[in-house]
Amino acid sequence: MADLARQLWDETPDAVLAVAAGGEVLFWNRAAEAIFGFSSAEAVGRTLADLIVPSDRLEEERVVRERAANSGVTVYESVRRRKDGSLVHVSISSKAVKDPDGNLSFICHTKKDVTHLKVLRDSKLVETRFRDLLESTPDAIVMVNVTGRIVLVNSQAEKVFGYQRSALIGMPVEMLLPERYRAGHHGHRAAFFAQPRTRTMGVGLDLYGLRNGGEEFPVEISLSPLVTEEGTMVMSAVRDITNRKKAEQKFRGLLESAPDAMVIVGRDGRIALVNSQTESLFGYPREELLGQLVEVLVPARYRSKHPEHRHGFFAQPRARSMGAELELHGLRRDGTEFPVEVSLSPLETEEGMFVLSAIRDVTDRKRYEQALHDANRLKSEFLANMSHELRTPLNGIIGFSEFLIDGKPGELNAKQKTYLADILGCGRHLLKLINDILDLSKIEAGKLEFHPETFSLIAAVEEVRAVVSTIARDKGITIGHDLRAGIDIVTLDRQRLIQVLYNLLSNAVKFTDNGGEVFISAEAQGLSSLCLRIRDTGIGISPENICNLFIEFRQLDAGPTRRYAGTGLGLALTKKIVEAQLGTVSVESKPGQGSVFTVILPFAPAAALTDRSAESMPV
Repeated sequence: MADLARQLWDETPDAVLAVAAGGEVLFWNRAAEAIFGFSSAEAVGRTLADLIVPSDRLEEERVVRERAANSGVTVYESVRRRKDGSLVHVSISSKAVKDPDGNLSFICHTKKDVTHLKVLRDSKLVETRFRDLLESTPDAIVMVNVTGRIVLVNSQAEKVFGYQRSALIGMPVEMLLPERYRAGHHGHRAAFFAQPRTRTMGVGLDLYGLRNGGEEFPVEISLSPLVTEEGTMVMSAVRDITNRKKAEQKFRGLLESAPDAMVIVGRDGRIALVNSQTESLFGYPREELLGQLVEVLVPARYRSKHPEHRHGFFAQPRARSMGAELELHGLRRDGTEFPVEVSLSPLETEEGMFVLSAIRDVTDRKRYEQALHDANRLKSEFLANMSHELRTPLNGIIGFSEFLIDGKPGELNAKQKTYLADILGCGRHLLKLINDILDLSKIEAGKLEFHPETFSLIAAVEEVRAVVSTIARDKGITIGHDLRAGIDIVTLDRQRLIQVLYNLLSNAVKFTDNGGEVFISAEAQGLSSLCLRIRDTGIGISPENICNLFIEFRQLDAGPTRRYAGTGLGLALTKKIVEAQLGTVSVESKPGQGSVFTVILPFAPAAALTDRSAESMPV
């Protein structure tokens, strides 16, 4: 009879347990083994609290056991833990068994697995309340109860995972995860139910879902607890980010292919992404930089002000060069500093605004610039010294030639006068060439001075016209002008204006054939500028020569006879002098039809032009 009773208890479909007053298991049938995963040998002698009662249900178990001992019978539903850590909903009936003296012998529990029934109840409950709301969301929604069973999905979840709704309801949520993640997921799920709060799951991790056909895909998951009368559930919003991952991969590929160090920083100033060039340039491994404040790459003396600059960029985000005209430096991991150029670009993402910094090491360029600066300084000093040395004997040659031509030592015959005139002309030409080279060296060194004064423009033009006319008369060239009323009195650097006019007029006469014409016109452009035009009827300039017109020592191609050969200094110097005064020079020309040179110079009070002259010098 005892064997029959034992067989009866073992074959019943519900778990049957006998538990002592202290909670130790005395009997554990086969159904209990099947439902909870513990064998009878593993269970007998251990307490239920140690075996199957979740930590948050220990007090419940104690109260129910006391109630059964006092009242005889209790019936309730609860959650119990399996050996693998998963939870199961059970319907529990407990009866106290006492000896003839009325003392408690043990408590008999029957525990029926009602997980599936609970899922159906939960499913009906949440579907009634939340279905319309969940169907309106763009993400896949999977709602799970405390046992990890799916109680509701929306149509987006069906599309994303490739299952019919009926195939998902009641199934463990782990079926939607790749196999390699399932074992650890029970613990993550239990931890969430232990401390339920809205949060993003797996921040900083690569998460994947599993479609019906076995295909894995990257996902983002947000978890939200949902408290109902049936207990707390968790609503998972699952987003397929396959396209974003592809875009990110392409973006990372672009970053890696960039020749500069690329550093992406969030609003909090922390580094979110770097490329391999950053590792090479700053000497940090990538893992050591991610999450660090970007100021780790900035020398200590600049760090206190850098967050202010960073906040300013996020307040007005736009692509720009950082610290224009400032000396910027980066800091390597070994503590060495190096000069950098930084370009900033705003980067809008789903996670918010980031800034992309392109950082370039300009150490070699700075060395080259310093070497070029030193070379230009030495060249300028050499040219200045040589100019002074050459001008001294030239002035003697010119002076004695003028003295002889004037006939003061005695009468000279025609041939002697011709020779002296040639000597004087060559001397003056050499002196002008030396003065042009000296001015050019001053411009390159940023030392050419300007001295504005108020004077008559007509008188200045006539002065230059009278000098150039002696050359023009020999070729039968007329020099006309149209100096309009109202702009005669101007405030400019008179000496530099005469130098510009002489270069342009003499050049026009030089390239105009016998009997041609050169014409000067001037007009005001509003109240701010003077516009001068020198037009000639000369040989004109070909398009291929115009691009070389204002480059020093670049001779124009004037044919095999080299009839119009020169140094190429005049126009180059003219352009530099005009631009140093914040003006412009332009030319229009057609071969065989002549040229028009246009000079625009801003009017300026003497003090203003003096202040601007030095800073406008090209170095």
